[in-house]
Amino acid sequence: MCYHPPMKRAFVILLLLASLTIGTWGCDAGGLPTVTPVQPNPTPSATAAPAETATEVAAATNTPQPTSTSTPSSTATRTSTSLPATATQTAAAEPTEEPPTAVEEATQEPLSTATEGGGGSVEATPTAEQPRRPTPTAEPAPAGGWSEVVRGYPGKKRVALTFDAGGTGETMPAVLDVLRQRHIHITMFFTGKFVEQYPDGVKQAVADGHEIANHTYSHLDSLGLTDQQLKDELARTESIIYNLTGVSTKPYWRPPYGSRDNHVLNVAKSQGYRSIYWTLDSLDSVGQVKTPDFIFNRVTNTPNFNLDGAIILQHFGSDASAQALPRILDRLQEMGYSVVTISDLLTP
Repeated sequence: MCYHPPMKRAFVILLLLASLTIGTWGCDAGGLPTVTPVQPNPTPSATAAPAETATEVAAATNTPQPTSTSTPSSTATRTSTSLPATATQTAAAEPTEEPPTAVEEATQEPLSTATEGGGGSVEATPTAEQPRRPTPTAEPAPAGGWSEVVRGYPGKKRVALTFDAGGTGETMPAVLDVLRQRHIHITMFFTGKFVEQYPDGVKQAVADGHEIANHTYSHLDSLGLTDQQLKDELARTESIIYNLTGVSTKPYWRPPYGSRDNHVLNVAKSQGYRSIYWTLDSLDSVGQVKTPDFIFNRVTNTPNFNLDGAIILQHFGSDASAQALPRILDRLQEMGYSVVTISDLLTP
């Protein structure tokens, strides 16, 4: 063992301390690498999907996709309203084929039409899209006349069955046969187009002695026509019927659908026409298809309805009315009523 004097021994100790210090500094300076922990792969979830991907799926399937609470409110609104809006537009674009029912007619807003000489009003709410069949408030026509009649003179047990002709005329031969067999004359309202389509039927009606009246040419809603258009509609039908049969449609006309107001009545009156409305609608051309039994009961057995002086509305286009006609005529005869023309009904 070597002997070191105290100074030398102290120097050696200093050297050892210095060596240890230098080693420590080297390690702290980055001698060992720093490890960054590897993050695990995220688990896929619906909420983590990109917004554009969800939009593409929704557009491709046209099915609203489930969304979390983080879905923007604007996207949710577009998704929830798009289909209902389309359904609403489709429904609005498709016109309903169902004609107005009797209940709908009864609840329409009344349209008062003052008649010449005062008094009298009717209910009507026709529209351009779907003309409504009004229900009249019937009153006897005074001598000298109004521009519209809804009931004839009471007291003589007379009833006017009237047939409108604006559609098909397939039932016309059968109706004429029934009336001819019973020697009954009624008033018929023809459109010009109907006369052009069924000229032989119209000539037979005249030959059988029926009263012929004007129902305009095209069966358009009179409230949608100008004054001149209405005049032309009436004049054209008058000309067609007169040239075919030699008889005039004046002085009676009936507005298609019963659609009119006081102005329309005055325009027609200026052309020599008096509107013939109705006291009772058989309903053979509105609502569901009627049976002959329905028409028979409607005309002859409507509760609280006074047939005396009444004007009944029927149509050549109704098979039910044609089939019910023999029973109606027999029943009215049993009840003591005479079936007459409008001119006879308006004779005091």
